[in-house]
Amino acid sequence: MPDTLWLLAQQSEPLIRRLDPPTRAKVLAALAALVILGLAMVLLIWLGARATRRYMNSGRSASSAKPHGRPDDWADKPIVPSYDEPSSEGP
Repeated sequence: MPDTLWLLAQQSEPLIRRLDPPTRAKVLAALAALVILGLAMVLLIWLGARATRRYMNSGRSASSAKPHGRPDDWADKPIVPSYDEPSSEGP
């Protein structure tokens, strides 16, 4: 009968407490590594999503990008001609 009480007492403890100390340390280290890797993955996904959103909202695409330092051909001309200047078309 004392053996069954000891077995019942042994089974009521959590599994981690029933392991010998070196194995318990390995299991706890593996769990800590999983938690750290999970947090690192979440951080990397968050940073990637942030970079992607910045790229999408930048307003420039590869096809519409123009080289810097050269103004467009219409930049010197006024969009609407002023009425003070005489027009080249006759009256």
